[in-house]
Amino acid sequence: MSEFEESEYRGPLFNQLEKGSHLLWEPGQVFEKTIGIDRASLCLNDYLWELHGHSIILGGSILRGKTLNYIWQGSKPSKILPDFKLNLFIQAKRSTYSSQSNNILKPHINSYYWFFEITPHQQLALEQLEKELSGDAIVIYAAPVFHKQQELYNHTSNQSIIGNSTFPQASMLKGHSKWYYDKAGIIGVANPNLEFFDRENLLSQLEEKRSEAGDFNQYNRIKNLQRLSKAINSVVENSSNDFQASMFAYYSNIIDDKINLFELQETKGLKDFMKIETFNYLWKLNWMTF
Repeated sequence: MSEFEESEYRGPLFNQLEKGSHLLWEPGQVFEKTIGIDRASLCLNDYLWELHGHSIILGGSILRGKTLNYIWQGSKPSKILPDFKLNLFIQAKRSTYSSQSNNILKPHINSYYWFFEITPHQQLALEQLEKELSGDAIVIYAAPVFHKQQELYNHTSNQSIIGNSTFPQASMLKGHSKWYYDKAGIIGVANPNLEFFDRENLLSQLEEKRSEAGDFNQYNRIKNLQRLSKAINSVVENSSNDFQASMFAYYSNIIDDKINLFELQETKGLKDFMKIETFNYLWKLNWMTF
């Protein structure tokens, strides 16, 4: 068993995940048994979203606007849920460390490893919550990929707990009783079916996308800027966020006016580049090429 308690890990983990966000909710010990989570927040940490395959941060969901009938069974119906958007629902776990290899885990885990137990009623609640949120948020477990007290203090000081934790999604562990792992991220084995999960790290995903670049490899940089700008215009036109779409149209008009004012029409790709950057700014994205 880890040298530290679950609450000792949970506190600094949440602190690092929620950096830059003030929207959070802890359901309390009694209500936690029904909803299955330790904490919900508006998480802005890029690493976690990339780890779960999301190129942009999910917008979140307002629990008060959901039916969530299963929550009220055996609970006080007068309980009021938060009325602000939350996109991360997390159940932190205390893990057990084993220094010896386990034959049934091979070939995926060959030496030391950690694992945590999955509580059936808690897992069911998490599955139901994930189903209700339907793509607006993620519901995950979190557990450390370390077990010594001094390691916890070091990762707290160095702001490195997130990069040294495992984050399996609740739906991944449906029907399982344990999660075995020896690495950070979402790499591990679920028991009893010994189902192996390996969600690629970001660099591997980038390399794969590079090989699948398709038409983008056939054109020069200006042509690719124009194609990307056109795709963004389509995204904005179909956006459900009226405020961001309106702001994009407003800034696009300013860009057009300035280019005309300074007679920059012949500067190929400039307008497209500026509109791409405007989209990234409004949707809070980081645009990188590789």
